[in-house]
Amino acid sequence: MHSLEDIQHFLASHPVAIPDSEQVPLHLAAGRVSTQTIKAMHELPDFDTSAMDGYAIAMRPEQALGPFRLVGYAAAGAGERLQIAAGESVRVLTGAPLPLGCQGVVPQEQVKVEGDQVHLASPLCYGAHMRLRGSELSAGSVLLYRGERLRPLQVGLLATQGHAVLEVYRRPVVGVLSTGSELQALGQPLAAGQIYDANRPQLLALAARAGAEVLDLGWVPDDLNVTRERLQAAAGQCDIIVSSGGASVGEADHVRTAVEALGAISHWQVAIKPGKPFAFGHVQGKPFLGLPGNPVAAAITFLLLARPFIQRACGENMRSRLPCYLPLAESVENMASRRQFLRARLLEQEGQRCVQAYEQQGSAALVSLAEADVLLEIPERTRLDAGMRVRCHHLFELAYA
Repeated sequence: MHSLEDIQHFLASHPVAIPDSEQVPLHLAAGRVSTQTIKAMHELPDFDTSAMDGYAIAMRPEQALGPFRLVGYAAAGAGERLQIAAGESVRVLTGAPLPLGCQGVVPQEQVKVEGDQVHLASPLCYGAHMRLRGSELSAGSVLLYRGERLRPLQVGLLATQGHAVLEVYRRPVVGVLSTGSELQALGQPLAAGQIYDANRPQLLALAARAGAEVLDLGWVPDDLNVTRERLQAAAGQCDIIVSSGGASVGEADHVRTAVEALGAISHWQVAIKPGKPFAFGHVQGKPFLGLPGNPVAAAITFLLLARPFIQRACGENMRSRLPCYLPLAESVENMASRRQFLRARLLEQEGQRCVQAYEQQGSAALVSLAEADVLLEIPERTRLDAGMRVRCHHLFELAYA
């Protein structure tokens, strides 16, 4: 068996085709990968503005509380910037350009106005409630790097620079195929011995979250000729092919033989549990990733191995994630010779966040996978007692980030 790191390194170093680019409206660009590094064209804010509704004050040292003569009014969008001298004030609204000579803004709740005289409830705090030019962002600052996936909360920042569209990499087409004569299509009644195909919709959803355009390739029975024909057709439609099941060495497992007939395949056993069987190859030049048939094993293998490969094919620069360690609520052990990834929930005990593994850890136990917050990484032949810290992989980050 190969270590997880060995297979991850192989996939990370395997060349992928550089996708074409396209332009999308900025509000639809979240989740897409930028083809270029974008820098700020101007400062933010690009003029001094008021952060509050209140009164801009020019201080007169000998009279800290005023009165200050009210000499003007400024609202957001005002083109003219006023000027005030010591002992004067201007009524300003949030976002209004601050008058020249202003030393701070006093919120309207802390001011008493009598005619054109403004009285302060307490002395002015110099610089209060002023958003000064360039205080948040300087011109030339990097807003988005080439190969970075745009997050929804970055959209507003790009909008402040006037970007209406974003040039992004085209999504690669990832086709997902299921194998197994026991499978039945969703929405159809089950016959004796049949099960519904949970892998294909789950893997399609995960591939879409990874940034791909997905193509449902359906399912094939345990038949070599049908498997080969379906894979050959998929190579003409997809940039990457993902299959689940049929990649092991059983009598009814025909995926490996079919892929070898159409290209080449490397067949590995990965030293993890669940998810030992894994295959990588090419079908008529298109990358092929073969995952286990058990639904939990397929999902975890996808997250650890297939998802990073697909993200690179999206043009994304992969970032190293900082490890997260949390204390165990209960002891766990892994006496197997493979590293184990346990589904677990986040808890809070005595004000401290901790993790608790689910009892159901089988390769087909989807309930615990659907409810889990994290995967606990347990080294082989290890027992960890309650309170000990364990390495955690947040499923939200693995599946969505």
